Amino acid sequence: GIMQWELTYSQENVNDKPGSDWPQWRGPNRDGISLEKSIIKNWPADGPEILWRKPIGEGYSGIAVSNSKIFSMWDEADSQYLVCLDDQNGNELWRYRVDSNYVSTWGDGPLVTPIVDQMTVYAISTHGFLHAVNINNGKVIWSQNLSDKYGYEPPPYGYAVSPLIENEKLFIEMGGKENFTFAALNKYTGELIWNSQTDDAAYSSPIAITVNNKRQIVYMSAKGLFSVSPDDGRLLWEYNSEARCPATGISLNSVSPFFIAPDKIFISGGHSTPGGALLQVIKEGEEFAINTLWESEEMKNEINSSVYFENHIYGFDRKTLKCINTISGEVKWEKKGFNFGSLIIADGHLIVLGERGKLALVEANPNEYNEIAIAQVLTGRSWTSPSLANGKLYLRNQKELISIEIIEKNQPLSKI
Repeated sequence: GIMQWELTYSQENVNDKPGSDWPQWRGPNRDGISLEKSIIKNWPADGPEILWRKPIGEGYSGIAVSNSKIFSMWDEADSQYLVCLDDQNGNELWRYRVDSNYVSTWGDGPLVTPIVDQMTVYAISTHGFLHAVNINNGKVIWSQNLSDKYGYEPPPYGYAVSPLIENEKLFIEMGGKENFTFAALNKYTGELIWNSQTDDAAYSSPIAITVNNKRQIVYMSAKGLFSVSPDDGRLLWEYNSEARCPATGISLNSVSPFFIAPDKIFISGGHSTPGGALLQVIKEGEEFAINTLWESEEMKNEINSSVYFENHIYGFDRKTLKCINTISGEVKWEKKGFNFGSLIIADGHLIVLGERGKLALVEANPNEYNEIAIAQVLTGRSWTSPSLANGKLYLRNQKELISIEIIEKNQPLSKI
């Protein structure tokens, strides 16, 4: 049997105002968890109140929210843009052309979610053009074409790795030529600080973790999972997990890993064998190693990452929403009907967005699938994961971006 180990969730790296902004891929902690409370559970018959709808272009880029501004990317005509909107009404404040447009069998447009750090937003186009832009006026601070500068070769479905920032470093994945799979750049100037490892790029975004007092940047490339030191890119440990399309042989490692403090990591792939795996990072003397706690065919995340809440993993096993016990890997319940959906967690509830724009509020309850509310809020392919910031839920598809009031505005003061 598997040792019963203690699971604790550490609020590491939470930004200053808990649950306020959503400045990057998967939120303040890059784990799909919002810290906001008082979610609205009683929806009108025609669904929750949609505050505004904004016509946009094609793409799967996520929605970053910071400083009362919304940032995302999309294609329009022959160009790819980083666009800044006002979070109150969806009005466009500025746009910056990041590249020419991108056409793909899997859907046109950008894949990367911008990241906001103080007064700068960083975005990478589907062709691998990196830009640092002032959030107030949309003027470029610095930019570089990763292909021209470093010989980066985009994977078959385009650049999809959302950058990560810590201190003065901007962590990106390049893939391609020797010792250039992963890199850290100076976020102020764009100059190269270090580069590390040799493998093709994947579509999964890195996370930062601390295990045994050692800060680590955990990346996924075509071959599997790699942990490197943020200081110099030195390899700390690796775990082989290849996910290749049976038909084309193309690497499909597309889903971000997530950390369960103090020392576990969950990874998953839609085409990988075994599918999902729970790993433990262990220290042996001065070196780190990986202990595989369990592997399972029951959680193959193909498009969007799972979330972790109170000893359970909630996520899409391809087209089926499931809850899995983290300790044993046992499936607790499953629910069809959302296809390739996505989800985040807030206030003890799953906020689930189905592939065709169905939005559901589901209790994060391992014992049963308990749907609190459901409504059709978008149409067409809705693969982009929800963002929740300052009481509002932001969702997008290939044609529009919407804002929904999801958190109760005024909390009544308790009677003394």
